[in-house]
Amino acid sequence: MLEDYKNALKSGQRAYRACVARGQSPYLAVLDDILVNVNIVAQEPLGLVEIPAESIVGTKTSGRHTAFAPNFMPLLEPDTEFAGKWSNLCDAHLDEGIHTPIIAYEFLNKFYVQEGNKRVSVLKYFDAVRIAGTVTRLVPERNDSLENRIYYEFLDFYKLSKVNDVHFSRLGGYAKLQTLVCKASGESWTDDDRLSFSSFYTMFRQQFLALGGGGLNLTAGDAMLVYLSVYRYADACESTPSQMKQNLEKLWDEVKVLTEPQAVALSLEPKQGPGEPLLAKLNIFTKPSELKVVFLHEHNAESSAWVRAHDKGIEALQQAFPDRVFITRKENIEPEVDAEQVLEDVAHDNADVVFTSSARMHTACLKVAAQHPKTRILNCSLNAPHPLVRTYYPRTYEVTYLLGILAGVLTKTDRVGYVAANPVYGIPAAVNAYAQGLKTVRPDAKVVLRWACLPDPAHPLDFSDRPDVEIFYARDNREPEGTHRDYGLVRRMPDGSLQPLGLPVWRWDTFYIEIIRSIFDGAWDSDAAGARAVNYWWGMRSGAEEIDYSKDLPAGTLQLLDLMEKMLHEDDLRIFPEDLYAQGHVLHSPEAVVYSPKELMEMDWLDECVEGALPHYDELDVKTHVLMAINGLNTLKGFVK
Repeated sequence: MLEDYKNALKSGQRAYRACVARGQSPYLAVLDDILVNVNIVAQEPLGLVEIPAESIVGTKTSGRHTAFAPNFMPLLEPDTEFAGKWSNLCDAHLDEGIHTPIIAYEFLNKFYVQEGNKRVSVLKYFDAVRIAGTVTRLVPERNDSLENRIYYEFLDFYKLSKVNDVHFSRLGGYAKLQTLVCKASGESWTDDDRLSFSSFYTMFRQQFLALGGGGLNLTAGDAMLVYLSVYRYADACESTPSQMKQNLEKLWDEVKVLTEPQAVALSLEPKQGPGEPLLAKLNIFTKPSELKVVFLHEHNAESSAWVRAHDKGIEALQQAFPDRVFITRKENIEPEVDAEQVLEDVAHDNADVVFTSSARMHTACLKVAAQHPKTRILNCSLNAPHPLVRTYYPRTYEVTYLLGILAGVLTKTDRVGYVAANPVYGIPAAVNAYAQGLKTVRPDAKVVLRWACLPDPAHPLDFSDRPDVEIFYARDNREPEGTHRDYGLVRRMPDGSLQPLGLPVWRWDTFYIEIIRSIFDGAWDSDAAGARAVNYWWGMRSGAEEIDYSKDLPAGTLQLLDLMEKMLHEDDLRIFPEDLYAQGHVLHSPEAVVYSPKELMEMDWLDECVEGALPHYDELDVKTHVLMAINGLNTLKGFVK
């Protein structure tokens, strides 16, 4: 049909001119040219594949590549033989459909046509979503480029799912998707799984593009991970297009923040200084006269030291604002069962601020925050890049550094222990800081690392199997199962009891008082410039943490620790040297002279003096998997094979 050809030609000419204006090639990409300096390590026949039409980006050879613009629309004049063949193919498609598969090569999850360029052109003209083709995959040699690393993650995912139309711009997306669709690591997809996902993703992508997602520097897959982090996959599959669009609109700031180079705004100290913020003085932001504040705990004060510590902070908050803050506490909330409904209830009850003291409640916080933007919701966790929910947590590495010094002073051997909680953001930095403190006084000493989330009878958390480890950073086993919290540096006595030497104290009162003060002062909104996520990550200087040392410590040791703490307060002490060596003697250096807070928070390696390893995702239990999905280290969320 010649009229269709003329319309397709106009589309091709527009694409041609746009590419020329951008200084790009105005013709189809040629795979043979792309592969000139690429080492292909494997060719895998994939058989007959439903190829996403948008992923067909070029041709295998240069033979006819100038006959098409990059969008596969034709460029040759209507009176050519080419135009006649294209029009005849168009007629055949309208009469009975195009059934002959194309032949194509796949490279880096993009497809290049060996045979059937005109078929692709006609089908794309009629907005075909998928095109059948017999495909051969060309696998490049591994390298350190982001594109290559993402592609190898895709290869692992494709073996399980046979899904090829989801793309990510960041590492870890495919493994996270596997988790979000309720598949275990290594579990294969069924035909029904693929059908359900295809239906969901097609609808999601349409709504993403309808809201302007095509103009953002991210993929529909990136946005989908944000969506499924808030809305359950099973519910998402049952949504109508209008419901999905409405839900996605509520999360649009969450999606857009992915395009920010610094998605998380770290607040490292409470804002101090005389007077009110300028924007508050100008009355740009609301300054409330009183606040309804709700605290939600996973456990209760009777059984959990963690809750008792937070309750002390709550009491201090009440004393700081006796006539302006009206506090409600709710305990024994199961994060995956009760939290969402409880949050809904308190939001409907017009709560102004909600603090949730369990990191496992973060997902519920996100979903409710999307529905109730006027309620300020905070979660006690670290490095969650979500503007809807702010997080707060102490800089634990400052405390563990000082305790590492104390361990080195007191140990009679060259081995000290460390029991870490879970492999989440901030934990490797805390372990490595402990190691730096130890090496300050014992350069050749080693840290024996164990994990509270990986109980092993052969390797108990009190190191009783290691006579050479008498001093260690331990967990308080007096707390109920599942509520263990950092207990601090201890010495194992001959009778097996633990003698406290230095106990970290997390001053939640500092967080609660200063955060609420910022709302009263009108500074809350100004903290989130650019709709970025805000993480309050405060340290010793702010008063958010301190150490309760044993009174039996030698006076000289206490004097040394006081001096080191004073240097931390005055920012005169560098905990991490410029050059650090990880296990295997791998050199790590900061981007600048000093490690940035972001580099410390996202540290995912262990100092070479540490004996032990970060656990693998598959070793962890379901409860820890939930925690990992929220603020676990990216390299451990099932991504490492």
